Amino acid sequence: MPPSEQPQTNGQTAVSAIQDAVYGTRNYTPGARYQLPRKVPLRIEPKTYFANERTLLAWLSMAVTIGSVSAALVGFTASEKDVKGVRGGPVTQSTTNLITVSLLPVAILMIGYALTTFLLRSIYLQRKQMGFYMDWIGPTILCCLVIAVLLLITIVAFVDVFSYHNH
Repeated sequence: MPPSEQPQTNGQTAVSAIQDAVYGTRNYTPGARYQLPRKVPLRIEPKTYFANERTLLAWLSMAVTIGSVSAALVGFTASEKDVKGVRGGPVTQSTTNLITVSLLPVAILMIGYALTTFLLRSIYLQRKQMGFYMDWIGPTILCCLVIAVLLLITIVAFVDVFSYHNH
């Protein structure tokens, strides 16, 4: 961005400037200061509010599913040794604990992201603020985090299963 088109920060807080940079709102969008102000207020369709809520509910649904699966695995874990002193199933307690410890924070992060995005979009809609409501950063980071956690779980589970068969 050319220096002449730096965002205007007169009276803006640092949080507002970051939001403008991430979501591309009017205070940050290059060339926005050259646009004429609107004489007619921006009309926001009522279905826009419902779309924002549906997006929140979809993210929450996925986070609750991941969290529930993670928490339910704790109950299905076989002990390291069964009654006869022989090792239990191929997936050990430590692997199941790893799954739980790695998936629960991901679910909590998803809930936090969904709530933050919902609140920011609600504020923008209430202000009738021009901006881009597409977020490329949050979902990309969350997807990469989920992929990394699932790869870690897969690798640990394979190591666990192969060590079980070698004993």
